Amino acid sequence: MIDDRETAVPPSSLAARLWHRIPALLRAILVGFLVLQVGGAVSGALLLVNLKLSPRAPWFLPATIAWLWLFWRYANGWGWPPSTSRSRRVALRGRPLSGRVWAWSLFAGLLGMASVMGLVFVTARFGSLPPEAARAPFDVTSYPWWTVLSIFLAIAATAGVVEEAAFRGYMLSTIQRRHGWLTGIAFVGLMFYLAHLSHAYATLAFLPFFLIYSGFHGLLVYLTRSILPSVVLHSIADFVVVPMQFGVVPDPGHLKFVTHGGFTLVLAAAAALPFRRLAAVAREEGLAEADFRE
Repeated sequence: MIDDRETAVPPSSLAARLWHRIPALLRAILVGFLVLQVGGAVSGALLLVNLKLSPRAPWFLPATIAWLWLFWRYANGWGWPPSTSRSRRVALRGRPLSGRVWAWSLFAGLLGMASVMGLVFVTARFGSLPPEAARAPFDVTSYPWWTVLSIFLAIAATAGVVEEAAFRGYMLSTIQRRHGWLTGIAFVGLMFYLAHLSHAYATLAFLPFFLIYSGFHGLLVYLTRSILPSVVLHSIADFVVVPMQFGVVPDPGHLKFVTHGGFTLVLAAAAALPFRRLAAVAREEGLAEADFRE
């Protein structure tokens, strides 16, 4: 059903032609994880240095925002070398959207994202998880509230911008052009899971969650031909869930409606009609055809 191949940017040099001889799946892995590591490493370094030197003055937040702005601009085609500018812009899929598409993307996306995030608590309830899965990545209790808030904002913004650029941008674009949307979305979901294996909770029990989470964002990109709604929704989701992971705010893990799937099913059903409307608006605006003119 989802199989819309777009024309790749033609290679213009020997190096580019040699690069394009590498299988698309391998190129996708290499580029996607490079984007992920570069984008996340700088943000992480800013956070760690600031917390070590001056935790009461969270200058890492504006510094992280500045870095993410530069990161996005470069990934979207700005800067050297100019010969790769168009390729980077097309791969990122940072295309601006109309107000109507934004409205339906966020309406459907918030319902869908809440439904998907409910699977976290279902998995935690029924999955076999190690004891360290419930531990916070590091202790934030000794920091003032404004620093803690800045930590969560920086983590959420970095996750939204960098992970969407890496996975639903560069990685998905590379695979989709060669193998189609379904293969691209499925493969990116698997890579998204593997990228999180450093987290203690990312056991095999959480594999379905990561596949569904990535598939949800892949569907948004397919409908809108842009990663911008996913950047916003991913950031919002992390800003809500990460404080729970750090133990700063209580989670709904004690509510049977949440842990037994009722929350997920109700919101998934509520998201169905908004997603249908989003698909209709996207067709009216010719977003699929815009890929071929990019």
